[in-house]
Order: sequence, then C-alpha cells, then structure tokens
Amino acid sequence: MFDLTGRVAVVTGGSSGLGVQFAHALGRQGATVIVIARRTHLLEKVAASIAEESGVKTGWYYCDVTKSELVREVADKIEAEYGKIDIAVNCAGGGNCDWSEKISDENWHKTMDVNINGLFYCCREFGRIMIKHGYGRMINISSMLGSIGLDVEYGAGIPEYAASKGAVNNLTRQLGIEWARYGVTVNAIAPGFFASEVSPVGNEKFDNFLKLKCPMKRPGAPGELDSAVVFLAADESRYVTSQIVGVDGGWTCQ
Repeated sequence: MFDLTGRVAVVTGGSSGLGVQFAHALGRQGATVIVIARRTHLLEKVAASIAEESGVKTGWYYCDVTKSELVREVADKIEAEYGKIDIAVNCAGGGNCDWSEKISDENWHKTMDVNINGLFYCCREFGRIMIKHGYGRMINISSMLGSIGLDVEYGAGIPEYAASKGAVNNLTRQLGIEWARYGVTVNAIAPGFFASEVSPVGNEKFDNFLKLKCPMKRPGAPGELDSAVVFLAADESRYVTSQIVGVDGGWTCQ
C-alpha cells in the first residue's frame, strides 16, 4: 500500500525545512523526486541525500516560484526529461510577524507573492501537465492559520500569512472541483507549528505559548507530516480531493 514506484514527484521549497522532509518521505516510498527552490547549493545536497537514502532517481532545478515564466519553463523541462509529473507538493512559502496596523506594503506583497501567487503558478503549470496525462496528485502546503487566527498572547501578529493560507485553502477546494474530471486530485496539508528556518519553534517564549495552547503541549516533530503527504500522493487516495488535512496536535479542534 502507498507504493509510489514509477511516480514522478516535484517538491517546491525543497532546499530546506518541511520541503526536505516531504521530499524524503516520497523518496522512501519509491518515487522519483525532483526538488525545486532558489538555493541551488542546497538543492544538490538534498537530491543526493534522497538518492543515497532511498536508491531512487532524483533531480533538482532552480526556480523562483514568484516568476510565472520560470515556473512554466521548469515544468516543461521536467516533463521533457521525466515524461510526466504525477505528484506536486507546493511547499515554497514564508511570512512576517507584525501587527496588522504596522505591517508594510512591501512585506504584505512579498508574502502574498510567494504563498498564493507562486503557489497558483505551480498549480497551473504542473496541473496542465497532469491533465494532459490524465493523472495527478496536487498537494498544497497550507497552515492551521488558514483556518484560525493566532492568539495575540504570544505577542505578535501574522495577518498576511494567515490571509495567504486562507486563500490557499479555498484555491485547493476550487481546483479539486475543476480537475476531478481529469483524474487529478487537489488537497492541502495544514500543519501546526514545526521547526524550520522561519518557525518560532525553539524560542523559549513561543514554546511556553505552545504548551499553553496546543492540546499535545508541543510542536510537531520531524517525520510527523510524512504519513499525510504519502497518503495524499498515493493511488489509493483517488477519491480524496478538495480536502484540507490538519496535522496540528489538535490545535484547530478547540
């Protein structure tokens, strides 16, 4: 069950953080894994690490997902080299912490450009290839903050990130409806707080906040998103689409 041998998987934001975890998880299930990001020196290491761990074919491409023409170019190159795109994990993203009344136009647009514009470009370009081949598993990486707000007790606002992830959720639902007839499923994973380059996890004040607010009293651990991405990527999940799968230690159920 959940064997991905013969499938071609693309992971954006694949140079660090959760993107690396998702890429390794798909490789362990037998998928050919292509990682995409801007930091090529890291991409090369990630691809080599997956190949060494799982013995699968890997590749990498430079791409700034906020540039639609680059996303299209990379999508076409992947199809030309690997023949198809079966699985796409759209993980590239970021955000800024500031109060709504203080956030700058620059930071607002920067976050929106990556988290929603860039994600849409990837969905569109990878999706057209999936539609052509009559098969696809599109997996968008959202956040629990796409459904709830962050309690200001922590001492920071995050309005543009929350707004962008709410947009990701509804885009996911809409694309799932539009593409169901083509054999392409579109779902999202909505993580709680996990350690990454941009996450506040590891900050003592924030970790104490987590213990207060999260039912499990802790952040997510490495590997605890693997089952969600593998499930949504698998053939067996063909009847699952337009769903937002929360992996947040119970936070959003309160």
